[in-house]
Amino acid sequence: MSTAAVCLAAFLVVSGSGRVASGDEKNSCGCYRTDGGNCYCDKKAKCGCPGECEPKGCDEKRQKEIDKEINAETKRAQESTRKHVGTDQSAASAAKDVTSEKRSSSAKPLTPAQLRELARLLDLYVSAHPDEREKGIEQVARELAHAPN
Repeated sequence: MSTAAVCLAAFLVVSGSGRVASGDEKNSCGCYRTDGGNCYCDKKAKCGCPGECEPKGCDEKRQKEIDKEINAETKRAQESTRKHVGTDQSAASAAKDVTSEKRSSSAKPLTPAQLRELARLLDLYVSAHPDEREKGIEQVARELAHAPN
């Protein structure tokens, strides 16, 4: 074996230590883990692999998107409540009526589509706030109604 071949083999062993042997083991985001557990991503790597190796900042970006969606759905629900309550009541009193614990017996039941949307939003909220899972829906609603935007 020539000296050049030995040097090349030594270089490949040294440069490849701690890294994955082939690019075939990259996930769909363009990232891979080394034998040491470190995460490396291509320059063109994208988010979309929660729980796996992905570029830095993806978790924060995902959380911001969830919070933004929850806020948008909350605003839509408040608008819908304002329309159903009537124009003579202010928006604050309409929101208070919706979130109050003492609801009148004339409250309209939710449609199946509204129930599915509520279930989806609750799942999003609980996945983002796992410590809130033990609270009752009334307590979470009160806290969200009084939370600053």
